[in-house]
Amino acid sequence: MKEKIISYTNLVLTKKTSIIFILILTTIIVFDSALVKFSSYSGLEFPTQLNIIIFIIFSSIFGITSATLIRSVRNVMSIGTYKSVGLPVELRHFQGLIIITLTLTVAIILLIILQMMFNNNYSVILLRVQTYLSHISPLIFLAFLVFLFVSWLFLKRNYVVMLYAISFSLICASLVVSLIYLEYYHSRIVSTDVKPYSIVSYVANVPSPPGRESLSQLFDALSVSSFLLMWVATAILLAQYQYRIGRIKYFFLMSITLIYYIFPFQNYFGDIFFPMLLSSPVIFSLIYILIFSATKQAGAVLFSLSFWTASSLVYEERVRKSLLISSIGMTILFSSVELTPLQYSVYPPYGLVTEAFIPLGAYLLFVGIFISVKHVSVDAKLRKEFYKSAASQLALLRTLGVSQMEKELENRIKFLEERSGLSEATSDLHLEEEIKEEDVKKILRDVLNELYYSKTDKKETQKT
Repeated sequence: MKEKIISYTNLVLTKKTSIIFILILTTIIVFDSALVKFSSYSGLEFPTQLNIIIFIIFSSIFGITSATLIRSVRNVMSIGTYKSVGLPVELRHFQGLIIITLTLTVAIILLIILQMMFNNNYSVILLRVQTYLSHISPLIFLAFLVFLFVSWLFLKRNYVVMLYAISFSLICASLVVSLIYLEYYHSRIVSTDVKPYSIVSYVANVPSPPGRESLSQLFDALSVSSFLLMWVATAILLAQYQYRIGRIKYFFLMSITLIYYIFPFQNYFGDIFFPMLLSSPVIFSLIYILIFSATKQAGAVLFSLSFWTASSLVYEERVRKSLLISSIGMTILFSSVELTPLQYSVYPPYGLVTEAFIPLGAYLLFVGIFISVKHVSVDAKLRKEFYKSAASQLALLRTLGVSQMEKELENRIKFLEERSGLSEATSDLHLEEEIKEEDVKKILRDVLNELYYSKTDKKETQKT
């Protein structure tokens, strides 16, 4: 059994395996977050023992997929990779942070399962600890990702880069609001233990603290804004597909995803389905939950396509795998940032697995984007191929890679200037000038190549 688990965690990351991961994880997140909604709307729910079994299955899939994806990232971030492209050692610190986060998460989930099996309850304290763990660590990853996008934006102005930076910033804000919201609920639970009552009773009797509605509306506003910005960025990146499938099909597919996400927010302007809910709650709840439970997840899969499709256009293996890692991270992140159902603290804690996925998604997205951009910044041959391609996904990656290259060149020049000052003090000026001259020549070669291919690209675009 142990050998089978190890073999699963050593799966090779390809386009096929990545889409399998995306489908499995989105399915788990949809069901984990929809079961409480369905029970609270319809009044129907599974027996307690069956709920516990479902929770154990969800938790097991979370543990196995997390281990597999972390191992895939470690393979991309191997020692050879660090030496070949000069990846900063700080990435290993991020890797240590996610390993600690996931280890603690698995331990907390395991403790909750053991408490339910032997004590017939679980501790609210464990929920509160996991809430902080699942919100603070992704905030760290996303904060660094936003910093990278802003630094790239200052070097090369690009609308898509700006949209990504603002969208990720809004996700950070929504995580802060979500943490405050959930802590507000958990701190007001009178009992320290959650017992196996019906889900409906927990939802009906949950306290409604003052300010809850304002926090909920603020979270929705941040989520919708982030989604819209990412949708616009994705539409720009996938624009070339309108020539393959036709403009009507392209705009229909893009629009239906946006409408599907926004439609459930119609209750802010008057719930048109409320009379149907009163007349036949069971049938209506079943249909409504089945149709609108995956609004975020459908959008998340769409957003991941910009990275997933770009991976097939890149010949370099590590860049290709990094893009696939980014696509999985994008899906997980936009699928798992939810307020409900964890606020109700039901038995078993549905929503906990969804929340546990947030750090993993943020980490995969951060590391995948950074490694791919880092490779592009040091590989002139790869950038040359990007200039020849008309794919907008590669144009974005090329822009980020060139920005990263310029940033590193500036840092290198500053470093050489500091070294030059030291060398004068130690009478090593001649050696330092040789080093500086060699680096300047390399810089000039890179810059001239970039200018040549950018001009060639513009001329070819004008001809077409």
